Amino acid sequence: MSWSAQKGRVVFVILLFGVQVVQGMETIDWGGTYAQTTICGLTGTTVEFQCSFWYPQTIDGQNTNVVKRFWFTKGSSYNTEDLSLDPEYSGRLHFDCQGDLCRLSIRELRESDAAVYKFRFVTNHGREGSYSVMPGVNLTVNDLRVQVRNYRQKTLRCVTKCHLGSSPSYNWYENGEEIQNENSQDYTPAHNSKHSYSCAVRDQHLLSPPACVVEKCNKVVYDNRNICALKGSSVDITCTYSHPYAIRTKFWFRADPSYMRINPSPPRNLQLDDRDRVEYPRESYRRSTLRIKNVMESDSAEYRFKFTTYDFEWRSSLPGTSLTVAAVQVQVMDVEVEDSYVSAQLSCHMSCSPTAPLSFCWMRNGRSAVDCSTAQMTKHHKIDLYPGDYVTCGVHGYPLTVSTPLYALKAPLIWPSDPEEILEGRPLTLTCRTDTQTSYGQHWYKKLKPSGHQAVGDGPELVFTSIRSSDSAEYFCTVGNELGNKTSQSVMIDVKYGPLHANVSAIPSSSISVGSSVSLTCSSDANPDASYIWYKDNEESPKFTGAVFNISDYRQHHGGEYRCEARNAFGSLNATLWLQVKASPLEAATIGCVTAALLLILLLVAVLMLRKKMASKHTTQCKAQPKATADSHRDHQEELVYSVVAFSKHAPTYSNVANAKRDQDDGVEYTAVGCSDSRVSRPKLQEEPDVSTLYSTVQKKRI
Repeated sequence: MSWSAQKGRVVFVILLFGVQVVQGMETIDWGGTYAQTTICGLTGTTVEFQCSFWYPQTIDGQNTNVVKRFWFTKGSSYNTEDLSLDPEYSGRLHFDCQGDLCRLSIRELRESDAAVYKFRFVTNHGREGSYSVMPGVNLTVNDLRVQVRNYRQKTLRCVTKCHLGSSPSYNWYENGEEIQNENSQDYTPAHNSKHSYSCAVRDQHLLSPPACVVEKCNKVVYDNRNICALKGSSVDITCTYSHPYAIRTKFWFRADPSYMRINPSPPRNLQLDDRDRVEYPRESYRRSTLRIKNVMESDSAEYRFKFTTYDFEWRSSLPGTSLTVAAVQVQVMDVEVEDSYVSAQLSCHMSCSPTAPLSFCWMRNGRSAVDCSTAQMTKHHKIDLYPGDYVTCGVHGYPLTVSTPLYALKAPLIWPSDPEEILEGRPLTLTCRTDTQTSYGQHWYKKLKPSGHQAVGDGPELVFTSIRSSDSAEYFCTVGNELGNKTSQSVMIDVKYGPLHANVSAIPSSSISVGSSVSLTCSSDANPDASYIWYKDNEESPKFTGAVFNISDYRQHHGGEYRCEARNAFGSLNATLWLQVKASPLEAATIGCVTAALLLILLLVAVLMLRKKMASKHTTQCKAQPKATADSHRDHQEELVYSVVAFSKHAPTYSNVANAKRDQDDGVEYTAVGCSDSRVSRPKLQEEPDVSTLYSTVQKKRI
């Protein structure tokens, strides 16, 4: 069903198969509609409400924006209480909105949850811009139970006052163990036994309490399925049980997951493990109580009761009582950030809803801000906090329930693990420190040029296992909580390292003409900047100190290898360059002539040495020379001499020497000269190896 405060809206209500469907004709006024106006929920299950709403897009030329949405059950249309702030629903609500559709779900439904639930939204137009959608959704809560329909035939039925839809499926249990292949609403036991029976709606995980077919049967019924206990308090878990025979043993145990397995470990009596905190008070006929004192969050678990008779052991797989132990926490409902402080609307929150009403206390910086003795149900509190202030809440009469402090943060500081020079390759850790004892969300950023930043990590520390020169930059961190964020001052990380990639260059080129100007430049990547020293060849004394070595009048002696040494406090690196002298044209011609003359002299010397060697060999091999007459001697002085010399690698050398025959031929006189080690010619060997023969002929005209 829907409701509109303005005229011009028509509402249709249609009942279809027991489900009420609400439709509305939308206009431009204020309004809303619910998907269902009546809902019946089973105890322990989850229900969901849905509401869609609308409003004018503009009012007096100003756009309309929704600033708040919530559900309520108490108060009038103009004075409502947000359901999420009600401690009765703490930890059981889930609220979700998508555009103009809002949903509310309530889990672990209780009988006390039965009420009319309404939706309200608030816009930016003040009091007149708020609207409550009427008439709301009526929620009823009912149990699931086993009913004996026919005592004579012992026929059982699983019943509830809630409509479960068409053809629901059921599960049946005997003494806490599931009966296979039974899914109808009715069940007839096979015999008249002393067993108990429970039923459940399939897929809803909700069981009815066990029921007996006869007057007395074996069963255990827990008073509460779920209990929320405050940390540091004492809690009682109770149950009633029945049995047809005398009981031999009975105790409470903690239902470990292994208990539900095929071969569970035997349950263990809780009192044997912790006698100081666990006791069984007020034991009476067919009723048992488990008391746990000073409960801790680790006590959150499921607890079950077990008994045995002379021929029976109750080992039901049905759930017992689930205990949730919770501490209080300060929850921020709304916050306004001013220049020097924050104004916060706070709530003392628990993750579950306790059954008994509580009185809450508020403290600022450890001092009481509210009188706890008179602050009944002061769950909400508004307070102004300056940087460094903190607020806590607690429960009156339970000193162990004080919450973790909530701080109005100060800007954090960054501390490097090495405050001195940061060297490349070494580890470095940056710590984002706050003046609070609790940790908050911390994030790290690296500044980028010209303006910007990059996220580089989360957590209280930023760790560099081996820092690099590329990591040099400004870094800052942020911390934040429910009251806002704070940013630290930037810290410059300047990574130091020795020279890298040293190199040298010659201007104008590597081959320079005599008389020109030369500039040698040395450069390297280093932090801090490197200094430069120049050396020539293997000289120990430096030629120059500086990055640029200038030679204004380049000469021959300037050629050679030059070495530049780049050095800073963290290392050194060398680079070399070879300079070659380029001669002028006149010098090149002179050098060419001198080189040619030297080569000619060397050639003549070689020829003379060769001839001298040959003459020496000829003298040695010729043992006797024929006696020459005066005439012949005179004639021989004017004759042209031919010499034939043959060399052999392997065979003996044979030579003939004879006077030249005076033949007149073109005025040329030939003379044959030869020498031999024997006057008798030796026959030539048949298999004579190859001989290399050198023939030289010299011809001379008669004068």
